[in-house]
Amino acid sequence: MSDFGNPAGFDIATVLTGSGLTLLLSAGITTYGDQFQYSPAELYGLSGVALVVLGVLFGLLLVLTGNR
Repeated sequence: MSDFGNPAGFDIATVLTGSGLTLLLSAGITTYGDQFQYSPAELYGLSGVALVVLGVLFGLLLVLTGNR
């Protein structure tokens, strides 16, 4: 039986959660971006780098613990 949550080769729940997190960050930057010393483009870049680093670290943790 195929995995219902993984029909296209990727986990739909993970994609939806990541998309929701990205939209929340975008909304926060749009709303409160002028209160920081960085421009909105820089804030988007910093949040993108932070998400990539968290994703890589979490992926490495999963590999090291034998869960992937």
